[in-house]
Order: sequence, then structure tokens, then C-alpha cells
Amino acid sequence: MKVKIEQKLCIACGLCREACPEGAVHPMLNNIHHWFEVLENDCTGCGECLEYCPEPGALVEYEPATA
Repeated sequence: MKVKIEQKLCIACGLCREACPEGAVHPMLNNIHHWFEVLENDCTGCGECLEYCPEPGALVEYEPATA
């Protein structure tokens, strides 16, 4: 499993970035807004970030596509 951020629900608090032991959450600039993204290759799917997110549904677990 991996984790991704649903940008429409994310409040950009950065708690997921603080909680991620792998450093997989990185800032990104989208227009004038400061957002975060989870780099799929860095995410180990540990789920540490999930319990820290204050916005229900902003962090989503998913099964990555296999090549």
C-alpha cells in the first residue's frame, strides 16, 4: 500500500510531512498555493502519516499499479 494526498481536501498543515519517517512528503507549488505531495517511490506505505492528518479523507491509502 502507498499513501497519496487528495489535494481538494488537504489543508496544507504539513503534519503528514512531519510524521513521515521516510521523508516522502514534499512541498510543491501550485499557482500561488503551497501544497504537499507524497512521492510514490519514497513512500513505504507505513501509514504513520494517516493518524496525524486532521482532515478526514485528505490522506488516502492505495495499491500502486504494477508494471
